[in-house]
Amino acid sequence: RSDLQWLCGGALVTNRHIVTAGHCVIIPSTMTLSVARLGDINLDDNVADGASPVDMQVDRTIPHPEYRTNAKVNDIAIVKLRSAVQFSDHIQPICLPSSSLLRSNTFVGQTPYVAGWGALFFRGPSTKSLQQVDIDITDEESCKNAYRNERGAVIDNRVLCAGKAGKDACQGDSGGPLMLDQGAVYYLIGVVSYGKKCAEPGYPGVYTRVTSFVDWINRNLD
Repeated sequence: RSDLQWLCGGALVTNRHIVTAGHCVIIPSTMTLSVARLGDINLDDNVADGASPVDMQVDRTIPHPEYRTNAKVNDIAIVKLRSAVQFSDHIQPICLPSSSLLRSNTFVGQTPYVAGWGALFFRGPSTKSLQQVDIDITDEESCKNAYRNERGAVIDNRVLCAGKAGKDACQGDSGGPLMLDQGAVYYLIGVVSYGKKCAEPGYPGVYTRVTSFVDWINRNLD
């Protein structure tokens, strides 16, 4: 459909619920968040990528009640689909980090993946083909120092910071998953929130820390 404008990424956590960023669902009144595409690789329908994407109608969106557009924290939301999606080789839910072992993990020193269809460089065009990159989780203190003069930035246990030289999420990747591979099982540990340009030296990307919101997510998976 030519009238669709793809806004953000997200991660399927049940057959009817997607976790994304709060700023992805608080959109101008002239727009409606109507469709979620699942299981795609290349957004161009004319490219043979072996995927069989499914467009699902959105029933409603649930932004975190403490998310505010002028503060860069609690940036998480749930998108509920109108009907359940059929799981397939290309459409599977990701695990939530519910165990106490994962909840207490800072993930510093781990190398998770981020994926999306966002811009390939700051102010560049978004890509039609799904990209993924591995990045390193950085400690809270150095992230606080990096963003100490950034308006609205709150670096605490509600966020994760991650980056690698020349590697980062970028515009259009918002809401997308930061995924930790634990040997054949992937966990959603972060949601793309914001950063300083893209892969700006000294500025890791900032992600909503999913372990801090697991209970809220589970309460809203009705």
